[in-house]
Amino acid sequence: MFGHLKAEDFVNLMEGAELSSKHKNHIESCVRCSATWESMRSVRAEVTSLEATIPEPDWTQFRTSVRDKLLSRSIQRESAVRRWTGWSIRPAVAWALSVLMAIGVTTVTLWRIDNRSSVPTPPVIQSPATAELPAEVIEPGPERSLFEDVVSLGEEEQEQFRQMLESAQKGITHRQ
Repeated sequence: MFGHLKAEDFVNLMEGAELSSKHKNHIESCVRCSATWESMRSVRAEVTSLEATIPEPDWTQFRTSVRDKLLSRSIQRESAVRRWTGWSIRPAVAWALSVLMAIGVTTVTLWRIDNRSSVPTPPVIQSPATAELPAEVIEPGPERSLFEDVVSLGEEEQEQFRQMLESAQKGITHRQ
């Protein structure tokens, strides 16, 4: 003989396909293949009997029940959220936050102003020549430059300006 039947041949038999005459003769003559075929036939008969006893579920009822349960959960979640952040609490929270923000901004502003005024300014070292300078500050106008302001100084002011520049130059050379 050519050998035993393959699994494909048994599946084809179960699905109702016709076997060749060689295969039919082999099942009738081979004890092993005929025992396999009989066990498969009995298992198939039991499975098909189970299919007849299992009722088909009502899919519309199933979908309706799932949808109802999901909606009830979402409603429960929304009501729980409303309890904690309901409309009665929101105005009070908004009012409290605005008061805290106003107090905080005011405090920070006053603190910064206080810190600016309490920061010590570095001492200005004045030489005898700079101590005699006039209190006015020469501010350049839009049409005049700083050079024109220096040229327009009187002789005494020019001398004071020259001394200031020299003392500033000496201070720079001493630091280096």
